[in-house]
Amino acid sequence: MGKLPETVNPTLDRQLARLRTRLAKTPLPGFFAWWGRELLACLPARWRAMLSERSESLLLGLDGDELVVWREKAGASTEYARIRRDQPVEAQDAEFRRLRAAIEDPQVRTVFCIPASRVLARVLSLPAAATDNLRQVLSFEMDRQTPFKADQVYFDSRVLGHDASGRNAQVELVLIPRAQLDQELGALPPAAAELDAVDSWSAAPGASRRQTNLLPPEKRTRRRDMRLPLNLGLAALAVVLLVVNMDESLANRTAALEAMQAEVEKAGNEAKQVAALRKTLADSISGANFLTDKKRKGPLTVALLDDLTRRLPEDTYLERLQIENKQVQLQGQANEAAKLIALLGASPCLGNPGFQGQVQPDARTGKERFQINADLKECSPQNEAKAPPKPEGAARKMLDAAAGDKQAAAAAAKSPGKDAPADSPAEPKKGDASAAPRKGAPAAGARADKHAAAAGAEKKK
Repeated sequence: MGKLPETVNPTLDRQLARLRTRLAKTPLPGFFAWWGRELLACLPARWRAMLSERSESLLLGLDGDELVVWREKAGASTEYARIRRDQPVEAQDAEFRRLRAAIEDPQVRTVFCIPASRVLARVLSLPAAATDNLRQVLSFEMDRQTPFKADQVYFDSRVLGHDASGRNAQVELVLIPRAQLDQELGALPPAAAELDAVDSWSAAPGASRRQTNLLPPEKRTRRRDMRLPLNLGLAALAVVLLVVNMDESLANRTAALEAMQAEVEKAGNEAKQVAALRKTLADSISGANFLTDKKRKGPLTVALLDDLTRRLPEDTYLERLQIENKQVQLQGQANEAAKLIALLGASPCLGNPGFQGQVQPDARTGKERFQINADLKECSPQNEAKAPPKPEGAARKMLDAAAGDKQAAAAAAKSPGKDAPADSPAEPKKGDASAAPRKGAPAAGARADKHAAAAGAEKKK
């Protein structure tokens, strides 16, 4: 059970190496690098300086009797301190711990760097498919490409590039004998011996390193990087807050929509009430003005009676006058009923006069009984100017004499013991207000006396 991590970790490292190799072949790393540079260039200089600071690394190297410590930051290395190796191990360990504690980065890495002259580096041309499992391929090719076997050296590699066809890859192999490296690592203080990687300088010490790791995975220090769980937790929290925010936004929109619908419904009800009140008011005004409009628009009965009184001849009287639905019905007696159509046709209050039925003679009065129907027009007392003028001269005198005889006949009729004239006109029907005789129309006997008196007056003249 104790060797389980040694079996699992190399497998995991190989899988991660394959993933890194496949990712390096894609254009994504270049795109993200370009995108990051462009975004970083848009920020102020102070922010760029803060964001460009990456995690630091402590680089260790042996220089005679001293342990040299460099600080690597953003790819640049500067000498940090020197620890004398002739001091006690405890003093060396305490000094190194003090130097590492002075760095603010808690995840500072420790890398042991070997001079470039002490490692063997070769550039190999391998098939591009070999980069998926490069460490295993190099282990098989170690004795062919170098004078050592794979179990005699610590080695690592990096892909330099591919040829134009893309079928072959240029791989740099870097190795060092195990005995030499183990001897140097055993001389380090206990705190410094907790290494994350073993690399080599690409040129002079303190310049730059190859970015390889010769230290086997089982000897690397196990560090628990809290940034990954923290970032994952923050990402999960951001997702939860996003969901809560979206849900709250939807709830707010729903509440606002319901409130708006309630306001719209309330406004609609108020509008309906206003419309109902307006209709009620209009109906009330219309009902109140109905009779006034009816009276104003309808023809005046007084004007009609005045026009008929002026227009009908003296030998004509009405027994019945009926007005209904803008229709006028005239019933009465006249000496020559046919002339009445022309007289009534000139009336501004009547239109389209015509006989209803036949004109019948009345044996008792000796006149013609008629019934005329006509359309009612709008007229007023101002239309009196169109009525025929009153008779003048001899005709006027005849009317005055007839009026005197009429008064005498009326007084004789009222005296006791005397009968009324036999040729008096028939009485109008009861209950018919419009059946009263025309105002000023003489009775049959009075008209005869009127004519006799008129003839005597003419003879006297």
